[in-house]
Amino acid sequence: MKYLFILLFPVCVVAQSPLQGLKKAALDKAKGLASKENLNKATTLLLNDLDKTRAQFDSTDFDYSIIVTDNSGLFDVKEKGERNAKLITSANLYNKFMQNDELTEIEKARAHLEFGEIFYAQNKYTTAENRFTSARELFESGSGTDDIGYLKTIANQGLLYATMGRFTQAETYTAEALDLRKTKLGETNAGVAASYNNYAVLRYNLGKYNEAEKDIEQALAILTQNNLKDAMQYAIALNNLAMLKQTIGRFDDAIKDLKEVLSISEKLQSSKSKNHLKFVSNLALLYQQTGKYPEAEALYLSAQSRISKTSPDYAALLNNLALLYRAMGQDEKVEDPLVKALAIYKSNVGDESPVYAKTLNDLGNFYRSKERYAEAEPLLTKALSIREKALGTTHPLYAQSQEDLAIHYWKKGEIDKAYTLYKVVMDQSLEFINQYFPPMSEAEKTKYWDVLSPRFQRFYNFANASAATNKEVVKDLYDYHIATKALLLSSTNKIKQSIIASKDAVLITDYFKWLDQKETLARYYAYTKEELKEQKINLDSTERAANTLEKRISERSKDFSAGFSNQKITHAQLSTLLNDQEAIVEIVRVRIYNQSFTDQVAYLALVLTRGAKEPVLITLNNGNQLETRYAKYYRNTIQQKQPDNVSYEQYWSKIEPALAGKKILYLSLDGAYNQLNLNTLKKADGDYLVKKYEMILLGNSKDLIAIKSRKASTPKKNAFLIGFPDYGGPELTSLPGTKTELDGINKMLKLNGYQVIQFTQKEASEKNLKNIKAPELLHIATHGYFLQDVEGKDDAYGISAENALENPLLRSGLMLAGASKTVSGASAPSLESNDNGVLTAYEAMNLNLEGTQLIILSACETGLGDVKNGEGVYGLQRAFLVAGADALIMSLWKVDDAATQLLMTNFYTNWIKLRDKQKAFKQAQLQLMTKYKEPYYWGAFIMIGN
Repeated sequence: MKYLFILLFPVCVVAQSPLQGLKKAALDKAKGLASKENLNKATTLLLNDLDKTRAQFDSTDFDYSIIVTDNSGLFDVKEKGERNAKLITSANLYNKFMQNDELTEIEKARAHLEFGEIFYAQNKYTTAENRFTSARELFESGSGTDDIGYLKTIANQGLLYATMGRFTQAETYTAEALDLRKTKLGETNAGVAASYNNYAVLRYNLGKYNEAEKDIEQALAILTQNNLKDAMQYAIALNNLAMLKQTIGRFDDAIKDLKEVLSISEKLQSSKSKNHLKFVSNLALLYQQTGKYPEAEALYLSAQSRISKTSPDYAALLNNLALLYRAMGQDEKVEDPLVKALAIYKSNVGDESPVYAKTLNDLGNFYRSKERYAEAEPLLTKALSIREKALGTTHPLYAQSQEDLAIHYWKKGEIDKAYTLYKVVMDQSLEFINQYFPPMSEAEKTKYWDVLSPRFQRFYNFANASAATNKEVVKDLYDYHIATKALLLSSTNKIKQSIIASKDAVLITDYFKWLDQKETLARYYAYTKEELKEQKINLDSTERAANTLEKRISERSKDFSAGFSNQKITHAQLSTLLNDQEAIVEIVRVRIYNQSFTDQVAYLALVLTRGAKEPVLITLNNGNQLETRYAKYYRNTIQQKQPDNVSYEQYWSKIEPALAGKKILYLSLDGAYNQLNLNTLKKADGDYLVKKYEMILLGNSKDLIAIKSRKASTPKKNAFLIGFPDYGGPELTSLPGTKTELDGINKMLKLNGYQVIQFTQKEASEKNLKNIKAPELLHIATHGYFLQDVEGKDDAYGISAENALENPLLRSGLMLAGASKTVSGASAPSLESNDNGVLTAYEAMNLNLEGTQLIILSACETGLGDVKNGEGVYGLQRAFLVAGADALIMSLWKVDDAATQLLMTNFYTNWIKLRDKQKAFKQAQLQLMTKYKEPYYWGAFIMIGN
């Protein structure tokens, strides 16, 4: 999916004040009267009531900043801008009012404040700025700093400067307003919620997303405490949270929040209200970003006729509509709306505003995509300059502009200029990960990485295209790839290890509480949402609670943020760790990017050897065929035990020349390469690769540092064996060979001093496996499964299909005692127990395996799962690595019972003798080849990890 990078900008919401009602009354009485006498009468009417309203002019009168797609202006709870338009166009009334000698300085200050808000509502920012400045000066000179209007003036100045893109000034005033309100009104006053909300929007625009989220949540909590969940203020803050989530990729959550916002708004104002339309526009943007183009277009077009054609709101709509048409492939509808939006922005906010820069950038990108480079370059350059001045060089939007200009130079053929810009962009992108990841849950990190990872994919395309003339870019390609490959798994593991080692009792307690919440969720996933609703259980609420606790734990564990930023590993460091017989092979799956992403795929192989100045880059351009036609051919020949004269040529022949003289290969795979065993490939006239190389599979080639630095340790010599379950019915075939396998391993381990716990038959249960406590060795011998697709099914082996559909960890698992009833549907799910005989990968993640040296999944297809680009396989493999396993042995296809038993026996014999897992495993495969020649028998299992 193409993600649109939209600048979301603040506007202000002002609740109706008592003064507004007075001015309206004055206007009504003055209507139709043009004489000086009548103007004086109208002014006097207004002045006479000022004292009466003084007591009412209190903390209920608040401004609210709102994030609206690409907008600037005033969000108006009571549509103040329109109601007072006629009032402020009567310059005589305004001037007469301000010149009245009977007014005190405080009264004048309040008037300046009120009229400043009205000018702000009409996008007359310079005039509004002057009014607010005058108001503040008058409050201060008239000893009115205790007046609630003084607080409001400062808050409005912060909002105004944020709207104008003057963020440094905005932050000064916004912080001051928050501090004053907390001091004068109390921490739980609704006015403090307003300032938290406004600070959140400001921080959002400054790219401080973590801080913004905390501020918005604080505002929502205060509003809830004040019984304002049905008020417009709550809707605004929730809207802002939704748009923040949109920016960092949490689209589904954002859509849910916005629908709640619209529900509140419709009850308070007409669905035709211009205020309401701002929320509608935000929902349209979310539909646009999630590929719901018809729904987005319908919302935009319905709003178009109800917005002033000269307002920034209209410019925002035109900009988003243009990008929608671009995504829909209707390029003929793109240019004109962007040009019109530029003109509207220029007349309203000038040509140095971030919103103006955004439209400039979008138009420049469109021209670039059409190869209209002469027109594109000045627009992209100007947008970059504006963003540098307004946002600074560390803002995500500045980085976006830099990348857009880099792509322009690349496509124009100016590679050196493109490379210079791209280097800065990619380094800054790594900093964004350091900055935003620590307080996020794993799900939130995943969604943010979904937003950021396309930039890395574009850079890989650029590097591949320019590698022939620029060797430095190949080094960067390798370094950026290993910096982010398996990033999510690395983050999760580091945080977990940090918590366990912290000795922080509260942190550890929260961690185990979170694990309990996940166990509860695992039970709930057996039911549809409708079934849970009948039992008065809210799945969404439970998921949110678990997510919130996980975020709190993640933020308090500083290991990831420190570890990632301090350990920037390079190809040069890894090269020095290799000997002359070793090489690293990094496989990178790349989506082809022309002027935009296409549906074509390439694979890059980066080969690193000792002393190499840079990695060798090999490009395989037939990625789509490697993932479809040739992958199918490989599996068919394996299953049918037929000779394979194709797979070596397609997957390995181009890589092998770079490996001359090498015996040991450290392989870090990606994409389709995760679904085959390279050891099973062979030349038509040659031997299998298993006889030529010792292949060691790593999640990331930088894991080599841990392998090379590992010191010999005394083994714990304890093992947990579980298998040969009593499935409790005919739905699952019994595996008698697994009993022989386990009994043999048990005997062998005990003879060599191991303490062994073994469970079989009814004791080979989910409950007993979940009670495990980090043995050195875990061996599981049973059926495994991975369901590629559950669409159209009611159930996924004890999990509701609607829950399993979106989560591959719920579609992968192991069958244990009693599983037959769950598989057949005869056993109803239980809210009291998870012991239904099926251990899903989701549940396996929670096992206590930190410190477990080796897990052997002696079961069918335990190495399968959803292949995530750059993140490996989401299934049992990932689950056990997250749970703490050092290394895994697992299978890629259904295995022969007798061959598996012999392989495992050989492996344990070798391991006890050699104390080297990798060598023992390879030797076991070679021994099995003497009896079973076809790869179907000896090639099903692979080992991954340290």
